[in-house]
Amino acid sequence: MSAVESPGPFNPLAIVQAVTRNIVPVIGIVAFGWPAIQILLLYFIDTMLAMGVMFAGLASTLGRQSEDGVAARINGEAGAILAAVFLCALVAVPLGMPLVFVGAYIGWDGFRALWTDHTFLAGVAWQAAAAIWSYAGLWHALRVRTPEELGIKRRFALVFLRWVVVLLVVYSPIAALAGRFLPHLLVVVYAAASAFIEIAPDRFLRLMPGGAADADPAPGAASKGTTESAAARRRRRRHR
Repeated sequence: MSAVESPGPFNPLAIVQAVTRNIVPVIGIVAFGWPAIQILLLYFIDTMLAMGVMFAGLASTLGRQSEDGVAARINGEAGAILAAVFLCALVAVPLGMPLVFVGAYIGWDGFRALWTDHTFLAGVAWQAAAAIWSYAGLWHALRVRTPEELGIKRRFALVFLRWVVVLLVVYSPIAALAGRFLPHLLVVVYAAASAFIEIAPDRFLRLMPGGAADADPAPGAASKGTTESAAARRRRRRHR
């Protein structure tokens, strides 16, 4: 849910911070031997949780239209969360299945061991806590603003397309060339895409298939549209 707002003026410090935040897992893999496949799985879980927050927020907004009493509100919120879980389960199959292929490709059989890996479980718990906090913020924001004003569709596009970048690499010839280092490559790709989104979200959207519809107009295009609109207004005034 982070890094989805339109960027402000060029800020070198913000760029450095974005790169530093997202490069930490890469440094952990290289310097401290963190398992790349586990970090990749955490990235996937983070993607699903971010989508789930938005699904639940939208479902909650629809449920508020028929709220009547405390019990109805509780049922509405529970229904919104269940709807989000259901939608995430549907999305997780096509988005997550390539990770199974990646694990099989590198001969990794540690999926069962994840349940006893306290470090991995701590990472999942941290992401779950962050998702709950994010949902609380979105829930309150949707009480005073519409999904369009909050740019929910744009947020979803950024989260979804960021993972699409990973899938494009998985299904490309680069995956075969990476060999057993494929999870390492995918972590780098995800981290780079995340930093790119934080620095230039609209440019990222315009580069991705179907993403341009959710990007703000480019400055040149906006200026051109403004000029054309002004010229059209002048023509209308002359014909009056």
